Amino acid sequence: MAIVAPTTLSSGEQTARWMAFFEETDLRKRILDIAENYPNERALVVSFNDLERVDRVLADNFLERPEAAIACGEAAIKESLPANASISGTIRLRVSELPVDHRIPIHLLRKEHLGKVIAVEGIVRRAAATQPQVVEAVFECGACRQKIRWPQERTLPTLRTPGECDPAQNGCGKPAARARFTFLEAESTTVDFQRLDIQEEPERLKGGTHPESLVVHLAEDLVEQITPGTRLTVNGVLRAVPRPASGRGPGATYSVLDVVLVANSLEKRSQEYMEIELTEEDKREIEHWRGDPKVFDKIVDSLAPSIKGMRWEKEAIALQLFGGVEKVLPDGIRVRGDIHVLIIGDPGLAKSQLLVYVSKTAPRGVYTSGKGTTSAGLTAAAVKDEASGGRWTLEAGAMVLANKGFLCLDEADKMSPEDRSSLHEGLEQGQISIAKAGITATLSARCPVLAAANPKFGRFTMDEQPQKQFDLPPTLLSRFDVILPIRDRPDPETDRTLARAILQQHREAEAREAERLHTEISELSTPEGLFSQEFLKKYIAYAKQNIRPVMDSEAYTKIEAYYSDMRKVNTSEEEDRGKGGIAITPRQLEALVRLTEASARARLSPTATLVDAERAVRIVEYFLREVTSTGGGGRDIDLLFTGITASHRDLIGKVRHLLQRLQAQSPQGVAETTLLSEAKQEGLSEEAVTRIVGELERGNELYRPRQDLLRLI
Repeated sequence: MAIVAPTTLSSGEQTARWMAFFEETDLRKRILDIAENYPNERALVVSFNDLERVDRVLADNFLERPEAAIACGEAAIKESLPANASISGTIRLRVSELPVDHRIPIHLLRKEHLGKVIAVEGIVRRAAATQPQVVEAVFECGACRQKIRWPQERTLPTLRTPGECDPAQNGCGKPAARARFTFLEAESTTVDFQRLDIQEEPERLKGGTHPESLVVHLAEDLVEQITPGTRLTVNGVLRAVPRPASGRGPGATYSVLDVVLVANSLEKRSQEYMEIELTEEDKREIEHWRGDPKVFDKIVDSLAPSIKGMRWEKEAIALQLFGGVEKVLPDGIRVRGDIHVLIIGDPGLAKSQLLVYVSKTAPRGVYTSGKGTTSAGLTAAAVKDEASGGRWTLEAGAMVLANKGFLCLDEADKMSPEDRSSLHEGLEQGQISIAKAGITATLSARCPVLAAANPKFGRFTMDEQPQKQFDLPPTLLSRFDVILPIRDRPDPETDRTLARAILQQHREAEAREAERLHTEISELSTPEGLFSQEFLKKYIAYAKQNIRPVMDSEAYTKIEAYYSDMRKVNTSEEEDRGKGGIAITPRQLEALVRLTEASARARLSPTATLVDAERAVRIVEYFLREVTSTGGGGRDIDLLFTGITASHRDLIGKVRHLLQRLQAQSPQGVAETTLLSEAKQEGLSEEAVTRIVGELERGNELYRPRQDLLRLI
């Protein structure tokens, strides 16, 4: 039964109503538990929904005069404690789950919000170090030695001193200039203080608007709960702070004020994709496609429909958007569910356009280009925080901001080798380890990465295998589940079809623009029979929230059989097993599992069946066929992931062994002609041995004491 009350409440009335609210909602027992665990627990969290349900007027008073309402609530908490409770401080009152009309985007904050309680959603970009903040300063008068207690404004950056030796505190009444106050930090009251910078979430912005930032002040029990990259809702009071005008005299400030949000409570949003709001109608429309055998093809066709072709690439990206299921093994090892895809292709094939489209389709999508991306911009930067006295703090980069989201990295080959190396840990472990400027931390970066790059020479050449033209190190290539080369091969029929499609798009765009000049039409439309970009985003979010597929026995059997068969590709009866090149590794086996689970998710199926396993096998088989073929019908994945084939490694071993044998006979060095002669007798070609000698020289494993002599190091 709701409490009936007048609309205007005094402090005493508010305190009484808070006590009645605690009794009715059984929160008094919770208060006693906090008192027993103090100081490990120091705050009572109250849901605004409960407050509004029980006492609407008290809830309205909180929204209009939040600071006074909180003070009365904390007084009620104190009165609810037993007389023998030994609490050295104050049990704070935290109010969460504010109404929707009080959730204000950062870029819409205005002067009318000052002094009001609001909720702001965003990503933590920077978290400063925790420092003590003075809330009540103690000054000693130099004239009468009386100690004066002086409250401080928490949002001001400077310490406020009394204007006189306060007579109300038995002071002498002399003004500050004559009293010469001395600050006594040991006797002053301080609290823990931390400063956050939060940034608007990219997916909530329209039209490529730059995300705005806001400073948040945390105190007492709220500090040290948040790390950069965390997505959260901050409930608090918006305050204006004078900005000091440096160089214009003591106490000078600018007329333009800065705003800070003094936090009352924090709500972490840890579950992925939960910020995508789905109505009941959305859910019904999505569920309508459950069990439809053609839904996956429809999803693929709906991905950037204006970009023609790229069927294999779109299928892989579609599975990547849904992702596999993250698992934690009994020994605590985490097996990622994120699928990483790399597209390497000739210029002019709309790779960048595809990445931009996917970044806008994926919930929490973040797009960045390698040309303007550094290691710090990808992972985290150590920056000096002048507000904290020049201390170093971490500022989250693109991978951290995309945590539980989706990262599109364009022009990956244009990044410097040092910057690219920062991707390794994030791709495999889903975390970023930082050791910069004395800061050691680990930040979450669990997001699938869709990367695009160009070949080493700008365009693929037809006389060399594509994997030898990738301009990325093998250590980075091995982190991707699927690598897809796109070659621009002239073909009369294909070229004619593509040209007609592109020209038709231009014709339709011109007709649409002409129509727009005469009538009001919407800016965007979806081709008939396809999913709109907004619906596709909701579909993905719904699948990620609700579907955790489990593979059935047929899917397991299909994947096991494919993996076993591929391991035998380069093994013959005459060769020992493993002597030839390896066609597939356990990395691809895990990729097959992730792709199979993603296919089931795309169908909204709780069970991954043979259909899903076959789709995963088709994509991995296409990937392996394109980039691991040795040219003679065999497969060697080492050519891609180590840059050296098994036969080449075997040849290097033979040359090294031959050099060692000859060097034992000639310690001063082996004549190159002698090496070539002996190698020829063992069936090695002169060209191959010369090439190996050059590689050993470049790798500092071999040197020349004289121009005609060779010697192993």
